[in-house]
Amino acid sequence: MKVIKVLNNSVIMAVDDAGNEVILMGKGLGFAKSIGCDLDEADIEKVFVLRDRSLLNDIISLATEIDSLYFELARATIDYAVEKYNMKLMDHIYLSLTDHISFAVRRFQEGKVFRNFYFLEMKQFNPRECDVARYCLDLIEQRVGVRLPDGELGFIAFHFINAQENNPYRDTDLQILEVVQNILEIIKYDLKIVYDTDSIAYSRLVTHLRLFAQRVVKNNLVKDNEQDFLYDQIVSTCQRSYKCVKKIGAFINKQFHVTLTKQEELYLVIYIHRLLELQ
Repeated sequence: MKVIKVLNNSVIMAVDDAGNEVILMGKGLGFAKSIGCDLDEADIEKVFVLRDRSLLNDIISLATEIDSLYFELARATIDYAVEKYNMKLMDHIYLSLTDHISFAVRRFQEGKVFRNFYFLEMKQFNPRECDVARYCLDLIEQRVGVRLPDGELGFIAFHFINAQENNPYRDTDLQILEVVQNILEIIKYDLKIVYDTDSIAYSRLVTHLRLFAQRVVKNNLVKDNEQDFLYDQIVSTCQRSYKCVKKIGAFINKQFHVTLTKQEELYLVIYIHRLLELQ
């Protein structure tokens, strides 16, 4: 295989012996590599054959924005899930988990900690996925030097539930997809924006909305904190996004007779605000 482009120290674009474009992952794989050089296949840990151009765009965007360390943490966690539990995982988890880990660490370092996620219930019903999430938190502590709160277990475990080929939520996938599409329409028309579907902000929003829709369908929303000063602070500075979230809440209440918690509103405000920042 020959290098086409180095995306970061752990991710490169290459061409294989059959002339196919591929994305390669491996610890230190891109270090000191130049265009056209040959690669040692022993250093390659994951190969993506680029049949889906949207996957290529997402990987390039993420690799240029996020430190290669987070790709390595995600890959090591996924390897653990596959080796210990023989999980059959779809490729998109390499992107979604990398992005989530990076975002979670940044939130923590900025003092924006989301607590009281329903990880206790998930530990009961999804012990394998929660064990993988615990392994991920341990890795982050070892490599980054921060210990994320146990509330992150639920978020990380959800990525592994959602990415399994025998996804236990498959029976409700069409309903979840419909919820996501309706919310995207509300955001688009309320905020009068045109989505850049190739952007990382859009990809992040859709990923969050899918997880949010799963919680809505299961009526298992993130519970509120006793203190809501973070909610008050963010809402006061993101009024445009907040008003849009209130319309989303009205839609959810009408369709499912579920009232959004402040924590769920907060997550939606943050993701929508990030999308607006890049418009």
